[in-house]
Amino acid sequence: MPGETGRFLLAHSLKQKEKLGIHKGLQFIGDVFLQENDEVTAISLFTLALQGFTVMDVHRSRAECMIRLGDISKKNGDLLNALELWELARPLFVRSSQTKQIQAIDERMSGVNEDVKEQYQNQVRLVELSVPAGKVTEEEVDSEIELELDEAEVE
Repeated sequence: MPGETGRFLLAHSLKQKEKLGIHKGLQFIGDVFLQENDEVTAISLFTLALQGFTVMDVHRSRAECMIRLGDISKKNGDLLNALELWELARPLFVRSSQTKQIQAIDERMSGVNEDVKEQYQNQVRLVELSVPAGKVTEEEVDSEIELELDEAEVE
């Protein structure tokens, strides 16, 4: 029955190519929606494509979807999610020998790392100052400074 096995493998191979084409189509349409500034639809399409590429184990296409999702996260101020997605995409580009994409990710990550460090340092400063979240009035800052000066004089 070698003929039947061959037909089965050919049918399986055609199904895989069809699935790959569908997922690449979803990714392409996601790019179109992203260019039209419809991020919600683009995110849905990239996520669907990413799921399909993950099942099929298509490294480069998975990484491309992660890059786009990371870029959207960065644009929306979610730097930690962007960084996480790019870090996941990098080894996939390494596996598929995409040196230009690896360099692009490294550049994205270094820029975000600086932004994340700055955000973290600002949060630490706020905690150190015991400044409550939200708007702080000038009077509250002045009274805090006076209190600290009074405490310093007592010592």
